[in-house]
Amino acid sequence: MNSRGIYVAIDIGTSKVCAIAAEPDHDDVLKVVGLSSSPSTGLRRGTIVDIQATADAIRTALDAIELSAGIKADYVTVGIAGEHIFSLNATGVIGIADPSNRSGDGELKISEEDVERVIESAKAVGLPIGRRIIHVIPQQFTVDDETGLRNPVGMTGRRLEAQVHLVTSATASTKNIITAVKQAGCQVRDFILEPIASAQSVLTEEEKKIGVGLIDIGAGTTDAIVMSKFGVEHTVSLPFGGNQVTSDIAGILRITEEQADGLKLKFGHCFTEDTKVDKVFDVKGAGGRQDRNMNESELSMYIEARMDEILRMVKANLADNGMLKHLNSGLVFTGGGSKIPGIVSLAKRVFDLPVRLGSPIGFIDTTEMIDSPEYATVTGLIAYAAKFQSEDKLGYDTGALRRMATKVTEFFKKNF
Repeated sequence: MNSRGIYVAIDIGTSKVCAIAAEPDHDDVLKVVGLSSSPSTGLRRGTIVDIQATADAIRTALDAIELSAGIKADYVTVGIAGEHIFSLNATGVIGIADPSNRSGDGELKISEEDVERVIESAKAVGLPIGRRIIHVIPQQFTVDDETGLRNPVGMTGRRLEAQVHLVTSATASTKNIITAVKQAGCQVRDFILEPIASAQSVLTEEEKKIGVGLIDIGAGTTDAIVMSKFGVEHTVSLPFGGNQVTSDIAGILRITEEQADGLKLKFGHCFTEDTKVDKVFDVKGAGGRQDRNMNESELSMYIEARMDEILRMVKANLADNGMLKHLNSGLVFTGGGSKIPGIVSLAKRVFDLPVRLGSPIGFIDTTEMIDSPEYATVTGLIAYAAKFQSEDKLGYDTGALRRMATKVTEFFKKNF
Protein backbone atom coordinates (compact mmCIF):
# COMPACT_ATOMS: atom_id res chain seq x y z
CA MET A 1 0.00 0.00 0.00
CA ASN A 2 1.26 3.50 -0.76
CA SER A 3 0.53 6.69 1.15
CA ARG A 4 -2.82 7.10 -0.65
CA GLY A 5 -4.04 3.68 0.44
CA ILE A 6 -3.76 2.17 -3.05
CA TYR A 7 -2.49 -1.38 -3.58
CA VAL A 8 -0.50 -2.52 -6.59
CA ALA A 9 -0.02 -6.02 -8.01
CA ILE A 10 1.57 -7.50 -11.12
CA ASP A 11 1.02 -10.75 -12.99
CA ILE A 12 4.23 -11.59 -14.86
CA GLY A 13 3.03 -13.86 -17.63
CA THR A 14 4.74 -15.56 -20.54
CA SER A 15 3.08 -13.37 -23.18
CA LYS A 16 2.32 -10.22 -21.19
CA VAL A 17 2.71 -8.45 -17.86
CA CYS A 18 -0.51 -7.22 -16.27
CA ALA A 19 -0.46 -4.53 -13.59
CA ILE A 20 -3.33 -3.34 -11.43
CA ALA A 21 -3.93 -0.63 -8.83
CA ALA A 22 -6.95 -0.66 -6.51
CA GLU A 23 -8.18 0.99 -3.35
CA PRO A 24 -10.75 -0.12 -0.74
CA ASP A 25 -14.25 1.19 -1.27
CA HIS A 26 -17.33 0.21 0.77
CA ASP A 27 -18.13 -3.18 2.33
CA ASP A 28 -14.71 -4.66 1.49
CA VAL A 29 -15.26 -3.99 -2.22
CA LEU A 30 -12.19 -2.90 -4.17
CA LYS A 31 -12.25 -0.08 -6.69
CA VAL A 32 -9.87 -0.65 -9.58
CA VAL A 33 -8.18 2.66 -10.41
CA GLY A 34 -5.60 1.40 -12.86
CA LEU A 35 -5.19 -1.63 -15.12
CA SER A 36 -2.69 -2.18 -17.90
CA SER A 37 -0.71 -4.80 -19.75
CA SER A 38 2.44 -4.86 -21.82
CA PRO A 39 3.89 -7.53 -24.12
CA SER A 40 6.42 -9.80 -22.44
CA THR A 41 9.27 -11.60 -24.19
CA GLY A 42 11.46 -12.40 -21.20
CA LEU A 43 9.76 -15.59 -19.99
CA ARG A 44 9.49 -19.14 -21.24
CA ARG A 45 6.85 -21.40 -19.70
CA GLY A 46 6.50 -19.07 -16.75
CA THR A 47 10.23 -18.89 -15.99
CA ILE A 48 12.36 -15.78 -16.59
CA VAL A 49 14.97 -16.26 -19.28
CA ASP A 50 15.76 -12.56 -19.88
CA ILE A 51 15.76 -10.37 -16.77
CA GLN A 52 16.13 -7.06 -18.61
CA ALA A 53 13.31 -7.77 -21.05
CA THR A 54 11.09 -8.77 -18.12
CA ALA A 55 12.02 -5.64 -16.17
CA ASP A 56 11.21 -3.49 -19.19
CA ALA A 57 7.79 -5.10 -19.57
CA ILE A 58 7.08 -4.62 -15.85
CA ARG A 59 8.11 -0.98 -16.04
CA THR A 60 5.90 -0.33 -19.08
CA ALA A 61 2.86 -1.85 -17.36
CA LEU A 62 3.54 0.04 -14.12
CA ASP A 63 4.01 3.36 -15.92
CA ALA A 64 0.45 3.15 -17.23
CA ILE A 65 -1.21 2.43 -13.88
CA GLU A 66 0.94 4.97 -12.04
CA LEU A 67 -0.28 7.60 -14.48
CA SER A 68 -3.94 6.62 -14.22
CA ALA A 69 -3.92 6.21 -10.43
CA GLY A 70 -1.59 9.12 -9.69
CA ILE A 71 0.77 7.04 -7.54
CA LYS A 72 4.31 5.69 -7.37
CA ALA A 73 4.39 1.90 -7.17
CA ASP A 74 7.17 1.27 -4.67
CA TYR A 75 5.95 -2.13 -3.41
CA VAL A 76 4.06 -4.71 -5.45
CA THR A 77 2.40 -8.08 -4.86
CA VAL A 78 3.63 -10.52 -7.49
CA GLY A 79 2.11 -13.69 -8.90
CA ILE A 80 4.36 -16.70 -9.31
CA ALA A 81 3.87 -19.80 -11.48
CA GLY A 82 5.79 -21.86 -14.01
CA GLU A 83 7.36 -25.27 -14.40
CA HIS A 84 9.69 -24.59 -11.46
CA ILE A 85 6.71 -24.79 -9.05
CA PHE A 86 6.21 -28.07 -7.18
CA SER A 87 3.51 -28.69 -4.56
CA LEU A 88 2.84 -31.50 -2.11
CA ASN A 89 0.66 -32.38 0.87
CA ALA A 90 2.40 -33.04 4.18
CA THR A 91 1.52 -34.02 7.76
CA GLY A 92 2.95 -32.85 11.08
CA VAL A 93 2.36 -34.29 14.56
CA ILE A 94 3.20 -32.97 18.02
CA GLY A 95 2.37 -33.83 21.60
CA ILE A 96 0.61 -31.32 23.85
CA ALA A 97 2.72 -31.17 26.98
CA ASP A 98 2.83 -27.59 28.28
CA PRO A 99 1.44 -27.51 31.85
CA SER A 100 0.47 -23.85 31.43
CA ASN A 101 -2.16 -24.95 28.90
CA ARG A 102 -4.03 -27.25 31.30
CA SER A 103 -7.73 -26.62 31.53
CA GLY A 104 -9.64 -26.61 34.76
CA ASP A 105 -10.17 -30.38 34.74
CA GLY A 106 -6.49 -31.16 34.25
CA GLU A 107 -6.68 -31.77 30.50
CA LEU A 108 -4.23 -30.12 28.11
CA LYS A 109 -5.72 -27.26 26.12
CA ILE A 110 -4.41 -26.53 22.62
CA SER A 111 -3.07 -23.02 22.08
CA GLU A 112 -2.14 -20.90 19.07
CA GLU A 113 1.48 -21.75 19.82
CA ASP A 114 0.69 -25.45 19.53
CA VAL A 115 -0.86 -24.86 16.12
CA GLU A 116 2.23 -22.96 15.01
CA ARG A 117 4.46 -25.79 16.26
CA VAL A 118 2.51 -28.50 14.44
CA ILE A 119 2.57 -26.49 11.20
CA GLU A 120 6.32 -26.08 11.59
CA SER A 121 6.50 -29.85 12.05
CA ALA A 122 4.59 -30.37 8.80
CA LYS A 123 7.03 -28.09 6.98
CA ALA A 124 9.96 -30.30 7.93
CA VAL A 125 10.08 -32.15 4.63
CA GLY A 126 13.24 -32.93 2.73
CA LEU A 127 13.55 -30.55 -0.21
CA PRO A 128 16.22 -30.75 -2.90
CA ILE A 129 18.96 -28.14 -2.79
CA GLY A 130 17.84 -24.98 -4.52
CA ARG A 131 14.16 -25.17 -3.56
CA ARG A 132 12.23 -23.20 -0.98
CA ILE A 133 8.74 -23.25 0.51
CA ILE A 134 6.69 -20.21 -0.51
CA HIS A 135 3.27 -21.22 0.91
CA VAL A 136 2.16 -23.35 3.84
CA ILE A 137 -1.62 -23.78 3.57
CA PRO A 138 -3.37 -25.58 6.47
CA GLN A 139 -6.03 -28.07 5.37
CA GLN A 140 -7.32 -29.79 8.51
CA PHE A 141 -6.30 -30.81 12.02
CA THR A 142 -6.78 -33.89 14.17
CA VAL A 143 -6.91 -33.79 17.97
CA ASP A 144 -6.38 -37.28 19.41
CA ASP A 145 -9.00 -39.27 17.43
CA GLU A 146 -11.18 -36.35 16.33
CA THR A 147 -10.50 -35.56 12.68
CA GLY A 148 -11.56 -32.93 10.13
CA LEU A 149 -11.05 -29.89 12.37
CA ARG A 150 -10.46 -26.45 10.87
CA ASN A 151 -9.38 -24.68 14.09
CA PRO A 152 -8.29 -26.76 17.11
CA VAL A 153 -7.42 -23.82 19.39
CA GLY A 154 -9.13 -24.18 22.77
CA MET A 155 -9.81 -27.89 22.37
CA THR A 156 -8.34 -30.39 24.81
CA GLY A 157 -6.17 -33.32 23.89
CA ARG A 158 -2.68 -34.78 23.99
CA ARG A 159 -1.87 -35.26 20.31
CA LEU A 160 -2.24 -32.65 17.56
CA GLU A 161 -1.86 -33.46 13.88
CA ALA A 162 -1.92 -31.01 10.95
CA GLN A 163 -2.36 -31.71 7.27
CA VAL A 164 -1.00 -28.91 5.10
CA HIS A 165 -0.44 -28.11 1.45
CA LEU A 166 3.12 -26.94 0.70
CA VAL A 167 4.00 -24.93 -2.39
CA THR A 168 7.69 -24.80 -3.29
CA SER A 169 9.63 -22.97 -5.97
CA ALA A 170 13.14 -22.95 -7.33
CA THR A 171 15.13 -20.43 -5.30
CA ALA A 172 16.86 -19.14 -8.43
CA SER A 173 13.50 -18.43 -10.10
CA THR A 174 12.19 -16.36 -7.17
CA LYS A 175 15.47 -14.45 -7.03
CA ASN A 176 15.23 -13.68 -10.74
CA ILE A 177 11.74 -12.27 -10.25
CA ILE A 178 12.97 -10.13 -7.35
CA THR A 179 15.83 -8.85 -9.52
CA ALA A 180 13.54 -8.03 -12.46
CA VAL A 181 11.12 -6.15 -10.22
CA LYS A 182 14.01 -4.22 -8.65
CA GLN A 183 15.34 -3.28 -12.08
CA ALA A 184 11.85 -2.02 -12.87
CA GLY A 185 12.17 0.38 -9.94
CA CYS A 186 10.13 -1.25 -7.17
CA GLN A 187 10.23 -4.07 -4.64
CA VAL A 188 8.38 -7.37 -4.19
CA ARG A 189 5.95 -7.12 -1.27
CA ASP A 190 4.66 -10.71 -1.42
CA PHE A 191 4.67 -13.72 -3.72
CA ILE A 192 1.37 -15.52 -4.31
CA LEU A 193 0.94 -18.67 -6.40
CA GLU A 194 -1.11 -17.60 -9.40
CA PRO A 195 -3.86 -20.27 -9.32
CA ILE A 196 -4.42 -19.42 -5.66
CA ALA A 197 -4.79 -15.77 -6.61
CA SER A 198 -7.22 -16.67 -9.41
CA ALA A 199 -9.28 -18.76 -6.97
CA GLN A 200 -9.50 -15.78 -4.62
CA SER A 201 -10.85 -13.65 -7.46
CA VAL A 202 -13.37 -15.85 -9.28
CA LEU A 203 -14.57 -18.73 -7.09
CA THR A 204 -17.67 -18.40 -4.94
CA GLU A 205 -17.75 -19.46 -1.29
CA GLU A 206 -20.32 -22.12 -2.19
CA GLU A 207 -18.01 -23.66 -4.79
CA LYS A 208 -15.13 -23.77 -2.35
CA LYS A 209 -17.23 -25.52 0.28
CA ILE A 210 -18.70 -28.06 -2.14
CA GLY A 211 -15.43 -28.80 -3.93
CA VAL A 212 -14.20 -27.22 -7.15
CA GLY A 213 -11.32 -27.09 -9.59
CA LEU A 214 -9.95 -23.99 -11.28
CA ILE A 215 -7.90 -24.26 -14.46
CA ASP A 216 -6.00 -21.19 -15.66
CA ILE A 217 -4.80 -21.51 -19.26
CA GLY A 218 -2.03 -19.02 -19.88
CA ALA A 219 0.30 -18.56 -22.82
CA GLY A 220 3.17 -20.68 -21.48
CA THR A 221 1.66 -22.61 -18.57
CA THR A 222 -1.62 -24.16 -17.52
CA ASP A 223 -2.16 -23.86 -13.78
CA ALA A 224 -4.73 -25.69 -11.70
CA ILE A 225 -6.01 -25.67 -8.15
CA VAL A 226 -8.44 -28.07 -6.49
CA MET A 227 -10.36 -27.04 -3.38
CA SER A 228 -12.54 -28.99 -0.97
CA LYS A 229 -14.31 -28.08 2.25
CA PHE A 230 -10.90 -28.39 3.92
CA GLY A 231 -9.29 -25.80 1.66
CA VAL A 232 -6.55 -26.22 -0.93
CA GLU A 233 -6.07 -29.88 -1.82
CA HIS A 234 -3.81 -29.62 -4.85
CA THR A 235 -1.98 -27.07 -7.00
CA VAL A 236 0.05 -27.63 -10.13
CA SER A 237 1.71 -25.57 -12.84
CA LEU A 238 2.09 -27.50 -16.11
CA PRO A 239 4.52 -26.30 -18.83
CA PHE A 240 2.12 -25.88 -21.74
CA GLY A 241 -0.56 -23.42 -22.75
CA GLY A 242 -1.94 -21.24 -25.50
CA ASN A 243 1.45 -20.78 -27.17
CA GLN A 244 1.38 -24.44 -28.20
CA VAL A 245 -1.87 -23.78 -30.08
CA THR A 246 -0.29 -20.81 -31.84
CA SER A 247 2.79 -22.85 -32.78
CA ASP A 248 0.61 -25.60 -34.21
CA ILE A 249 -1.28 -23.16 -36.43
CA ALA A 250 1.95 -21.51 -37.59
CA GLY A 251 3.57 -24.83 -38.44
CA ILE A 252 0.59 -26.31 -40.27
CA LEU A 253 -0.16 -23.18 -42.30
CA ARG A 254 3.52 -22.18 -42.76
CA ILE A 255 2.97 -18.69 -41.43
CA THR A 256 4.59 -16.63 -38.67
CA GLU A 257 3.54 -17.09 -35.07
CA GLU A 258 2.34 -13.48 -35.06
CA GLN A 259 0.00 -14.28 -37.96
CA ALA A 260 -1.08 -17.52 -36.29
CA ASP A 261 -1.88 -15.77 -33.04
CA GLY A 262 -3.95 -13.19 -34.92
CA LEU A 263 -5.95 -15.92 -36.65
CA LYS A 264 -6.48 -17.73 -33.33
CA LEU A 265 -7.77 -14.60 -31.62
CA LYS A 266 -9.99 -13.46 -34.49
CA PHE A 267 -11.33 -16.71 -35.96
CA GLY A 268 -10.32 -19.40 -33.47
CA HIS A 269 -12.69 -21.95 -31.98
CA CYS A 270 -11.86 -25.11 -30.06
CA PHE A 271 -15.06 -27.11 -30.52
CA THR A 272 -15.47 -27.99 -34.17
CA GLU A 273 -19.09 -29.13 -33.83
CA ASP A 274 -20.12 -25.52 -33.17
CA THR A 275 -18.25 -23.97 -36.13
CA LYS A 276 -19.39 -23.03 -39.63
CA VAL A 277 -17.82 -24.23 -42.87
CA ASP A 278 -19.20 -21.21 -44.71
CA LYS A 279 -17.36 -18.75 -42.49
CA VAL A 280 -14.33 -18.14 -44.71
CA PHE A 281 -11.33 -15.84 -44.24
CA ASP A 282 -8.01 -15.11 -45.93
CA VAL A 283 -4.66 -16.41 -44.73
CA LYS A 284 -1.80 -14.26 -45.98
CA GLY A 285 1.13 -16.30 -47.27
CA ALA A 286 4.44 -15.67 -45.51
CA GLY A 287 7.71 -15.08 -47.35
CA GLY A 288 6.06 -14.43 -50.70
CA ARG A 289 3.93 -17.57 -50.61
CA GLN A 290 0.50 -17.49 -52.15
CA ASP A 291 -2.47 -16.39 -50.06
CA ARG A 292 -5.13 -18.99 -49.32
CA ASN A 293 -8.68 -19.22 -48.05
CA MET A 294 -9.65 -21.12 -44.91
CA ASN A 295 -12.92 -21.71 -43.13
CA GLU A 296 -13.63 -21.63 -39.43
CA SER A 297 -14.13 -25.38 -39.15
CA GLU A 298 -10.73 -26.23 -40.64
CA LEU A 299 -8.92 -23.84 -38.29
CA SER A 300 -10.89 -25.15 -35.32
CA MET A 301 -9.75 -28.73 -36.02
CA TYR A 302 -6.14 -27.69 -35.38
CA ILE A 303 -7.05 -25.74 -32.27
CA GLU A 304 -9.36 -28.41 -30.88
CA ALA A 305 -6.74 -31.13 -31.25
CA ARG A 306 -4.19 -29.26 -29.12
CA MET A 307 -6.66 -27.92 -26.58
CA ASP A 308 -8.13 -31.39 -26.14
CA GLU A 309 -4.62 -32.71 -25.47
CA ILE A 310 -3.93 -29.95 -22.92
CA LEU A 311 -7.16 -30.61 -21.05
CA ARG A 312 -6.53 -34.37 -21.00
CA MET A 313 -3.07 -33.82 -19.55
CA VAL A 314 -4.59 -31.65 -16.82
CA LYS A 315 -7.21 -34.34 -16.17
CA ALA A 316 -4.48 -37.01 -15.98
CA ASN A 317 -2.58 -34.96 -13.40
CA LEU A 318 -5.71 -34.50 -11.28
CA ALA A 319 -6.57 -38.20 -11.57
CA ASP A 320 -3.03 -39.32 -10.69
CA ASN A 321 -3.20 -37.20 -7.52
CA GLY A 322 -6.68 -38.41 -6.51
CA MET A 323 -8.30 -35.03 -7.08
CA LEU A 324 -11.25 -35.83 -9.34
CA LYS A 325 -13.33 -36.89 -6.35
CA HIS A 326 -13.24 -33.32 -5.00
CA LEU A 327 -14.76 -31.67 -8.11
CA ASN A 328 -18.34 -31.84 -6.87
CA SER A 329 -19.34 -28.43 -8.24
CA GLY A 330 -17.31 -28.83 -11.42
CA LEU A 331 -14.60 -26.71 -13.02
CA VAL A 332 -14.00 -23.01 -13.52
CA PHE A 333 -11.75 -21.84 -16.38
CA THR A 334 -9.75 -18.63 -16.42
CA GLY A 335 -6.76 -17.17 -18.24
CA GLY A 336 -6.30 -15.87 -21.76
CA GLY A 337 -6.52 -19.37 -23.22
CA SER A 338 -10.02 -19.81 -21.84
CA LYS A 339 -11.25 -16.96 -24.06
CA ILE A 340 -11.12 -19.19 -27.15
CA PRO A 341 -14.77 -19.89 -28.03
CA GLY A 342 -15.84 -23.46 -27.42
CA ILE A 343 -13.66 -24.08 -24.36
CA VAL A 344 -16.68 -24.78 -22.14
CA SER A 345 -18.12 -27.36 -24.54
CA LEU A 346 -14.73 -29.03 -25.02
CA ALA A 347 -14.04 -29.14 -21.28
CA LYS A 348 -17.46 -30.65 -20.58
CA ARG A 349 -16.67 -33.42 -23.06
CA VAL A 350 -13.21 -34.11 -21.61
CA PHE A 351 -14.09 -33.98 -17.91
CA ASP A 352 -17.80 -34.88 -17.99
CA LEU A 353 -18.42 -32.22 -15.34
CA PRO A 354 -20.21 -28.86 -15.07
CA VAL A 355 -17.98 -26.09 -16.48
CA ARG A 356 -18.15 -22.30 -16.41
CA LEU A 357 -15.88 -19.40 -17.28
CA GLY A 358 -14.61 -17.37 -14.32
CA SER A 359 -14.35 -13.59 -14.34
CA PRO A 360 -13.35 -11.39 -11.38
CA ILE A 361 -16.08 -10.72 -8.82
CA GLY A 362 -16.31 -8.18 -6.00
CA PHE A 363 -14.75 -5.17 -7.75
CA ILE A 364 -15.82 -1.71 -8.78
CA ASP A 365 -14.12 -1.29 -12.14
CA THR A 366 -13.37 2.24 -13.26
CA THR A 367 -11.31 0.89 -16.18
CA GLU A 368 -14.19 -1.12 -17.74
CA MET A 369 -11.68 -3.87 -18.54
CA ILE A 370 -11.52 -6.52 -15.81
CA ASP A 371 -14.71 -8.42 -16.64
CA SER A 372 -12.66 -11.08 -18.43
CA PRO A 373 -11.06 -14.43 -17.46
CA GLU A 374 -7.60 -13.14 -18.44
CA TYR A 375 -7.62 -10.77 -15.44
CA ALA A 376 -8.47 -13.42 -12.84
CA THR A 377 -4.91 -13.71 -11.56
CA VAL A 378 -4.02 -10.03 -11.27
CA THR A 379 -7.34 -9.19 -9.57
CA GLY A 380 -6.81 -12.08 -7.16
CA LEU A 381 -3.39 -10.70 -6.32
CA ILE A 382 -4.82 -7.29 -5.53
CA ALA A 383 -7.60 -8.88 -3.47
CA TYR A 384 -4.95 -10.66 -1.39
CA ALA A 385 -3.01 -7.42 -0.94
CA ALA A 386 -6.04 -5.46 0.21
CA LYS A 387 -7.29 -8.15 2.58
CA PHE A 388 -4.08 -8.97 4.30
CA GLN A 389 -1.22 -6.56 3.85
CA SER A 390 -0.59 -3.98 6.54
CA GLU A 391 0.76 -0.54 5.92
CA ASP A 392 4.32 -1.43 6.93
CA LYS A 393 6.57 -1.52 3.89
CA LEU A 394 8.09 -4.93 4.40
CA GLY A 395 9.98 -6.13 1.34
CA TYR A 396 10.46 -9.71 0.31
CA ASP A 397 14.23 -9.52 0.55
CA THR A 398 14.63 -7.56 3.79
CA GLY A 399 15.45 -10.56 5.99
CA ALA A 400 11.87 -10.92 7.26
CA LEU A 401 10.86 -13.94 5.20
CA ARG A 402 9.77 -15.93 8.27
CA ARG A 403 7.41 -13.17 9.35
CA MET A 404 5.93 -12.97 5.86
CA ALA A 405 5.43 -16.74 5.67
CA THR A 406 3.50 -16.62 8.95
CA LYS A 407 1.26 -13.83 7.64
CA VAL A 408 0.56 -15.64 4.38
CA THR A 409 -0.32 -18.82 6.31
CA GLU A 410 -2.81 -16.82 8.37
CA PHE A 411 -4.39 -15.49 5.19
CA PHE A 412 -4.96 -19.00 3.86
CA LYS A 413 -6.42 -20.13 7.18
CA LYS A 414 -8.97 -17.31 7.01
CA ASN A 415 -9.81 -17.38 3.30
CA PHE A 416 -9.45 -20.97 2.16
